[in-house]
This record gives sequence, structure tokens and C-alpha cells, in this order.
Amino acid sequence: MIKVRNLVKIFEQGSQVLRAVDNVSTDIKQAEVVVLIGPSGSGKSTFLRCLNALEELDEGSICIDGVDLADSKTNHNLWRREVGMVFQHFNLFPHLSVLENLCLAQQVVRKRSKRESEEKARTLLAKVGIAEKASEYPRRLSGGQQQRVAIARALCMEPKVMLFDEPTSALDPEMVGEVLDVMKQLAKEGMTMLCVSHEMGFAREVADRILFFDQGRLLEDAAPAQFFEQASDPRVKTFLKQIL
Repeated sequence: MIKVRNLVKIFEQGSQVLRAVDNVSTDIKQAEVVVLIGPSGSGKSTFLRCLNALEELDEGSICIDGVDLADSKTNHNLWRREVGMVFQHFNLFPHLSVLENLCLAQQVVRKRSKRESEEKARTLLAKVGIAEKASEYPRRLSGGQQQRVAIARALCMEPKVMLFDEPTSALDPEMVGEVLDVMKQLAKEGMTMLCVSHEMGFAREVADRILFFDQGRLLEDAAPAQFFEQASDPRVKTFLKQIL
């Protein structure tokens, strides 16, 4: 589903050059769940943003479902229809109801009718457990409920891949579980998912593979059991000792 080859993303900060993603290569299969782990500033979120063409590539290539994002002929706006992204801070439209938040992109981008988009929205709100919140506005919802709305909104577009950028880090601890439960269900249903997360329990339970980033480099690519019990890279071992 996803082929990444020698990906480099550089940011210039004054006279300094930061290689936020430094020569990363990996493959992700259809229906695979991959969790990205590493210290803050290690390049995890930048890598995810490159997959959704929110960041331009400086070197290398990304091919998702046969589409080459580095090809100048690729229309990134059209491509983003196929990749759902859930951000850390929800990014819901505050002046729109929950139902309107879910219907807007369906009607504008997918050209669905009001009736069709509302049916899809209500089905997915039920799926994430907040069907009764359709007429509420985001300010009336808890953080966990807002994030579930954001997930439902992304799913409305019927994406081929779902990207999650630390979806629980802005939530109170008691709200984390309700969002992770939705993500676990998506994983069981075969959604191809990449998730930047600090939730080690979620990574152990749900991930098919774990990618460990540090200073822009991909240092470890392993199944959860191997990653947590038999990590080969010394930096990974140090990281796990500090957080487990």
C-alpha cells in the first residue's frame, strides 16, 4: 500500500539546517497497523505529514496505492481525498454542528447529496459511539468526544489509509481509552493505519509493526514483541528504559 524510499525532509532555521526526516525507507502493507514511536522532535509527525503531502519532499519518494507523491503530475488535493488524517487538536469547525462538520467535505469534495452525506455521517457517529451528539457544537463536547468526531469525519471520506498524529496526547487521561477503543475497532476491521503515539499499551496490543524514530532517522522497524523485548539499537533500549 505504501512504499517510502530514501525520504528526506529538511527545514532551515536561520543558518541551521535540520534534517527532520533523514533518509527513511519502509513499506507498509494493506490492512497493516503501524505505530510510530520516539522522543519529541524525532521526525515522527513530519514523516506522517509527508505521507499526506502536507510537507513537500526534499529527496526520495513516496508511493501510496500506486500514486507517486513526488511526481509533478500528481494532484495533491485530489490525492488527499484518499488519505484520512486525525490531528492532535481535533481541528473541528467551531461554528458548525457535529453533523455539519461531517457533511461539509462529503458534499464539497465527494459531491454527495445532503441526504447521502447525512446518512453516512450518522452511521459513522454511531460507529464511534456518539450518535446522540449530531446536533451539538464542538464546544459542548469533551475532548474525547471531539476526537471521535474528528475520526468519524475522516472516515466519511472512505479513505484508503488513516493517519493519526498523537490523537490522544491532548486528552485528559480518562478520555484516552474511548479514542483508543475506536482505533482498535478500525484496526480489527482491516483499515491501513499509521499512528504517532506515546501509548505503549496500544502499540503492544494493536500494532503489527513499530517504527522508532530518533533525530529524523528510522532506527528500528520491528514487530511489537521484538521491539519491546529484543530491540537491537542501543538508543531504543535507552528510550524504553526511561518510559516503561
